[in-house]
This record gives sequence, structure tokens and C-alpha cells, in this order.
Amino acid sequence: MKQKRILILGGNIIQAEATMTAKRLGYYVISSDLYEDNPGHKIADEYSKIDITDKDAVLQEAMRLQIDGIVPYGSDALATTASYVAEQMGLPGNPYQAVITLTHKDQFRNFLRENGFATPWSDSFNDLNKAKEYFTAKQHETKDRLTAIMKPVDSAGSRGVFRITEPDDIAANWDVAMSYSTSGYIIIEEFIGKTGPQVDGDVFVHNGKIIFAGFVDQHHVAGPSELVPVSLSAPSEHPDDVMKLALDELQRLFTLLNFKSGPCNVEFIVGKDGRIYFIDLGPRNGGFNIPYLEKEAYGFDEDVFTILEAAGDDIPEWSSVFGNNNGHNCVMYYRPYPEQDGTYESLWLSDTFQASVIKVTKLMQPGQKINRKHNGNDSAAVVFARYDNNGEMQATIRNMSQHLRVIVR
Repeated sequence: MKQKRILILGGNIIQAEATMTAKRLGYYVISSDLYEDNPGHKIADEYSKIDITDKDAVLQEAMRLQIDGIVPYGSDALATTASYVAEQMGLPGNPYQAVITLTHKDQFRNFLRENGFATPWSDSFNDLNKAKEYFTAKQHETKDRLTAIMKPVDSAGSRGVFRITEPDDIAANWDVAMSYSTSGYIIIEEFIGKTGPQVDGDVFVHNGKIIFAGFVDQHHVAGPSELVPVSLSAPSEHPDDVMKLALDELQRLFTLLNFKSGPCNVEFIVGKDGRIYFIDLGPRNGGFNIPYLEKEAYGFDEDVFTILEAAGDDIPEWSSVFGNNNGHNCVMYYRPYPEQDGTYESLWLSDTFQASVIKVTKLMQPGQKINRKHNGNDSAAVVFARYDNNGEMQATIRNMSQHLRVIVR
């Protein structure tokens, strides 16, 4: 039987996980992007130097390579490329329009509104003055001090996201937010008060049905870019009825979009009204090794399922939608940031924390420039730890400054 050929979009340290999994499963693996020194290319059977955000260029290369499957790992931009190529070549994947809807926040908000999902008021703009006028009008409607969120319509990883309380806040942050938008549009949307922590995590869809939902809790800390999450922990503290409601709403959403297969990173909050508000849905694996967190916490090997699904091959039997966690396997990750801009030197871990650590994925090498927390790209590493009980884990997260620090000069 002919060995199937899998094209992995991206070769950085995180995306290399997909390449290693595909190799281990016996596929011929082609790793691709413009950065020849990326570690994934050294693992793959073949390297293709190409702009992986250029969907037409990738399509031509994929046809030349005669691939059997394509995997976008941890990136919304790559998810649009992969769905376009898969649709054009008749490979396993999701409808291109469904992926565009999910990865463009203005289209996603409109879709939610039109189909009866809970969603904040919002509108998108490419003109600063019109954005300010919109927010001012909302202030006058409510006769109250408003809080809104401003962010690019087509970015991920908490890049260019700001909290807005005055029209002048829009002007002050406009250029930075716009710099992260490929399409040149910004969305202004209502800030929704939540009950309990914001939920993150990956779900997996097979034949149009959610077979796994790895919901985890987000944690944030005060300071610059407080909207950027620094930690995820499993299991979620939300009760089972909330998880079931979220699952039902997600399944309804996927059915409406004809979203057929593969992973999807999900972020949502439970509003004060008890409804589920989807913040973002990324039609790909969650970034920063979320699949590893899901595996350790819930027993679901997302990387294996992702590769097999992309290749159109049979996936393992999986019976428990919410995984195998019975409350005794508490796992978290933490993404440390420096207290000041500088040159990265090392990570410091306390002996107590080190005893619980199960994996460290280093995102920075000594000598590289590193910033205080501005967006998801600024963290120095992803540190995973396991605990016997949730209380101990949550206490560690709250007091992480005593256990983990980024050393810079």
C-alpha cells in the first residue's frame, strides 16, 4: 500500500509535535514554512520552503507533492489555508466558508446573532472616527460607563486586544490593534460580565459530531495586557450542567456551519444570565501545546486523532466526551513572562514547583529579546505540572511569582 503523504503547515517548536506524531504513525511527512531552521523541518521526511499563509501557493505546492492530508497546527491563519487546499483537492477537512466564518470575528459575531446564540453587541471598522462614534453612541444608549473590548477581526493569541472605557482609548490603541489585522478591520464589542472563570480548551469533531470536549479554565493576572491568559487548568471548576449546556450549543453551531472534522479550540464564558457566550473558536489545535494538556488531563491523544483525521484514516474508539478525568488528575500549564523588557537568560523554578513539573517547552533561547506581557507571543516557555488535588494546583497558580520567574538582563 502506498505510504500516505501529510503536509504539516508550520515547523516551529510547537508545530513540530504534529510532525513527530505523523512520523510515528508511519506517514511520509512534509514540513513547510519560510524558516529553514525551524525544528520541525529537521524531523520531517521533506521540507518545503513556502509562504504557508498564501493559500494559492500552498495549493500549487500540495498538488505538486500529491499530498493525502494537510494539517494546520495552532494557527487560525493556517486553518484557512488548510481548508482552502483540502476543499480544492477533495481532501478531508472543513468547508472553507465555515473556517472563514470562525476565524473572522466580525463574521462570527454576525453568525451567532443570526442563529440565536448569546453574543455581545459589536461592529467592525476600518475608520478610527467611525469606531469612536459607534462607542460614543452606545454610551449614550445605556447612559452608563461602558466597558468594551477592541481587537483585530482576524488575529489570534490575544494579539492587539484592549479594554475600552472611553472613546480616547480607541484612538490610543488603534494603531497597535490595526497592526495585527491582515484585513485592516477592528471590532468593538461589549464586555460581558462572567460567572466563574473563562473556559478554554479543544474539542474534536468526527463525522460532524463532537466526540471529545476538553474544557479547561483560563487564569489571568493584573498588569500589562491583563486580557492575555497566563495559565490553563484542568478540570474546569464549572459544574457539569454548564459543561453540558456549552457542549449542546457547540454541537448546534458546528451542525449549522457543516463543520465536519478535526480539532477546534474553544473559548467561552458563562454570562451573568447563565447563557453561554462564545468568545473565539479557532478551527485548529489550541496553541502552546494545549493538546498535551488535554492528553495529560483527560487521556485524549489529540495529536494522534488530528493526524489520522487529516489523512482520512480510521480513528481510535473514544467513548467519553468529557474525557477520563475523575477529579484526581489535576493538570495545569503556565506561560511565564518577564517583569521587564530585556534579554532572556533563563527560567527559575522553585524546588516545590519543580517536583510537580512534567514538561517544559522552551519558547525562548538565551540571548533573545523578550518583552513584558503584551500578547501571547511574549512568554518564555510553557510549563506543565500535575497535582493530586485541585486546591493545591489553584494555590500554586495564584502564587506563581514565588515558584517561577523569567530571568532577563
